[in-house]
Amino acid sequence: MTITYLLISVFAVLCVGLGVYIVYLLRQNKQRQRKNTNISEAYAASALKQRSYLIDSIRIISRGILEEQCPLAEGCIRIKVLLDNLSPQMHQQDSLAVIELVYGKTEHIPMLDDWKSLSSEQKRKYQQELEAVEQQHAEAIRAAAKLLRDYPFEQMAH
Repeated sequence: MTITYLLISVFAVLCVGLGVYIVYLLRQNKQRQRKNTNISEAYAASALKQRSYLIDSIRIISRGILEEQCPLAEGCIRIKVLLDNLSPQMHQQDSLAVIELVYGKTEHIPMLDDWKSLSSEQKRKYQQELEAVEQQHAEAIRAAAKLLRDYPFEQMAH
């Protein structure tokens, strides 16, 4: 009889111990879920902020092009990079294809520090090339800038 009580006591202690362990694991799981939810919410907020920044930048540059405060080719280069980050498929729209075209025709031109290291003659050559591209596509660039300035980005799926 004492062995029976002893075994019952051991199993009761085991059951209580397992119950405590299960409660511990459940709490850990809830904490992990809360942490994952917080991380997901922070990521979503960050992505939304980045998307808003890209949209604002595209609109500002588009306005700059239309108000002749930004060179056409430079505006296309900047907008292309922004669109690649926001919505790469937008380049497939016929009215925006000029941005990709101008980018392709000017991507070989050195920028920033590389530009500064060029001789005056090299800079002049590249400047003439930029002006030719801008003159050739000025109307289409302005039309694309107008479209992007007024584009309903907010209605696009994220």
